[in-house]
Amino acid sequence: MNINAELDVWRQQWQSGASIPLDLRTKVERQSRFMKIALMADILVTIVMGGSTTMWALRSPQPDIVLLAVATWLFLAAAWTFTLTVNRGNWSPSAPDTATFVDLSVRRGRSRLAAVRFAAGFFLCEIVFCLGWVYDHTPEQRKPLLPWLFFSSLPIDLVWLSTLAFFGFLVWYRRQKRAELAYLLSLREELIGTTRL
Repeated sequence: MNINAELDVWRQQWQSGASIPLDLRTKVERQSRFMKIALMADILVTIVMGGSTTMWALRSPQPDIVLLAVATWLFLAAAWTFTLTVNRGNWSPSAPDTATFVDLSVRRGRSRLAAVRFAAGFFLCEIVFCLGWVYDHTPEQRKPLLPWLFFSSLPIDLVWLSTLAFFGFLVWYRRQKRAELAYLLSLREELIGTTRL
């Protein structure tokens, strides 16, 4: 179902005095399931990335490998801090009424927009660190940095293509979430106006 059509149905149901529109309840429950799946994925990434770099640093305690493990844990700590902060209070509605479900949807929409900004900055920090670390550990004869960064090998080209795809996705996702949030905010205002009457 189209988001705008879905939100129009919710508005009509609210104005008719229905309790919680089924589509709204379903959407909030689906978002809650997705949040739980994302949390499990975050735990898996922490175990795999943090664990593998830690094991590598323990097996070969060279300063550069230890630096990689420490940086990995710092990135993981930053991601966890952001995730837990932005999702605080957004796991489930506090009351079984339409206004609470709408407020939760608005908070989740704002959280998703904050996540887009965080993801962009976080990705840039990671890419700078990782490319710097790889450049420093390239076994072949060292090329100057700029020629190495651009079209020096297929893996580097894939990094840049992935970067373009990631930021393209962020732009698309941000537009979707901004439109959805704007509509939810106007719907909430209508709901508040309807309850005052």
